[in-house]
Formats: sequence, C-alpha cells, structure tokens
Amino acid sequence: MEEAFGDYAVRMNTIPKHVASRTLTEVKWNATLLGDDVVDAVRKLKEQPGGDILKVGTGGSFSRTLLEHGLVDEYLFWLFPVIAGSGERLYDGIDTTDFDLIDVKRLTNGVLGLTYVPTAR
Repeated sequence: MEEAFGDYAVRMNTIPKHVASRTLTEVKWNATLLGDDVVDAVRKLKEQPGGDILKVGTGGSFSRTLLEHGLVDEYLFWLFPVIAGSGERLYDGIDTTDFDLIDVKRLTNGVLGLTYVPTAR
C-alpha cells in the first residue's frame, strides 16, 4: 500500500489511532482501545502534548457523548448540494448547542466546508 499512496500511507500507518468500541477486544494498525470510560480516556488524550485529535465519521453515540461532555473543540461540516430526504438525525436528543462560524471553504463543485467552534458560555 505504501508504494501506491506514498507519504500519506506512511503517515496513516504510523500515526497513533484510538478506537472507541463496545465489542472489540483488540485492535491492530498502531491502534489502542479507549476502554469502557471513553469520556475519561478522551480527556486524558486532550491533556497530552502532540497536537490535534481528529475524530472521523458522523453521528452515533460516540459523537453524542463527545458533544455532551464538551470534548469537541472544533467541528468541520461538509454541506453538499443534495437533499437526501431520509436518514438518522446526527445529534437527536442532544440539548441545543450554539456554535460560532470561524471559516468557510467553497469548493468548485458547490460543496461548502463549514468550520464551527462551540460558543463560549
């Protein structure tokens, strides 16, 4: 794979990854399970030096848990010019949360990258 994808593959293979799972008992690919208390595990990760933590994916109970406990510093939403008409609400059941828009990226295909931070209280 590294031959096909170059530096990106090397970076993805070597970067530490942390996995939140209720079913896995072991992980590979330079990964560590967060354990049963994901809130405490993520808080500890945020206290460590070394830069940003990137959470990939949308919705689900893990995303809701991170939001409920104030563990997300920045959100990047991609707005596509499509109406799907169905699907799960990403943060159903979460209290109203206010955000401040800090950046907008417009792509040539009409997609917008919207970067928000939680509004200070």
